[in-house]
Amino acid sequence: MDRGKILSVSELTAHIRGILERDRLLAGVWVKGEISDFKHYQKSGHLYFSLKEGGAVIGCVMFRSRARELRFAPENGMKVLARGYISVFEKSGRYQLYVEELEPDGLGALFLQLCQLRDRLEREGLFAADRKRPLPSFVRKVGLVTSQDGAAFRDILRIIRQRRPGTEVVIAHSAVQGETAPAEVAGAIKALNEYTDVDVIIVGRGGGSFEDLWAFNTEEVVRAVYNSKIPVISAVGHEVDYCLCDMAADVRAATPTQAAQLAVPDMNILYRDLQVVKERLQKALERYITRKWQELDYLKGKRIWSDPGSVILDRQRHLADLRGRFVRACTAVLTAKAYRLGSAARQLDALGPVKVLRRGYALVRKLEAGKIVKNVEEVYIGETLEVILGQGLMRVTVEEKEPGEEWKV
Repeated sequence: MDRGKILSVSELTAHIRGILERDRLLAGVWVKGEISDFKHYQKSGHLYFSLKEGGAVIGCVMFRSRARELRFAPENGMKVLARGYISVFEKSGRYQLYVEELEPDGLGALFLQLCQLRDRLEREGLFAADRKRPLPSFVRKVGLVTSQDGAAFRDILRIIRQRRPGTEVVIAHSAVQGETAPAEVAGAIKALNEYTDVDVIIVGRGGGSFEDLWAFNTEEVVRAVYNSKIPVISAVGHEVDYCLCDMAADVRAATPTQAAQLAVPDMNILYRDLQVVKERLQKALERYITRKWQELDYLKGKRIWSDPGSVILDRQRHLADLRGRFVRACTAVLTAKAYRLGSAARQLDALGPVKVLRRGYALVRKLEAGKIVKNVEEVYIGETLEVILGQGLMRVTVEEKEPGEEWKV
């Protein structure tokens, strides 16, 4: 049997790989399917998964250099569009799709991307309520980030001029939709922070579709709002519209008109409130003065006002009485202490050694060392001792000693 050319496994695999990689259709093909068996190896950063559709399945690999460019987190069950090239993994002999680009499939792709970005930024604390600042009570200058050609710009200016005509408005023009909008909005917010002294910033635009408002859902704009040192009011779209910029701002306004109302107080209302405060202060002052007059009238009824001489005389008598009581108390204490001291001195004198010696007792001590003799065993025959009496002393020589029990006199 003519077997023709015999190929090794490696040669066959390499040949198939060459055929696949030379096919122009398979060199940059888009594939639609549902993710399954998804694995993300943290150490290498590579993604491994399968795409399935109907009864067909193809293995996929996305290397770290491409995976880190993803703007969403792939998950099992997610419908996606994958672009890449087909090749063979020679160790297993399997053909697979080497993915270079991956994006969610269908109309919900942007919404999915939005949800994933929202969850990530929320975990970072960009939407935390405890970091939101109150708006200034009295605003002199307002920074406005919007398009000068939009209705939101005209609405905000109109409301500010109605409520407080003297308020200065610093306009940082930017596109509010399109590819350049995120960078322009973020740049305008940063510029107002760096180069102006505005008291509050309004970031806003009029209503539009989900795609029209997308710039205010981008990470670039959200971080610019979060990093602003000046309080930010977000007013994007209408009341039903809600974007990530609203969540990061210090205050969310349902419309641009409401944003202007929040930023600038109505002078008529302010004057009315000041009048109320004025009336309250005036009434409080009147009550205070009335109370002090009542206290003064009460004091006038005291005897110190009608007969001050007798009051002073009473106080002098009381002081003299206290002085006499103090002197007597001190004298009694000193007398008692002196008596106790004299008694202690007499007891000490009676127990002193001189008194004892005068009663006929003697003190015997060794001549050389001066040690008091307490026992006959401490002396020897022929030793000279010194005997101290109540008056005078004498030296004696021991001729005889007699040991025995303690003498009892």
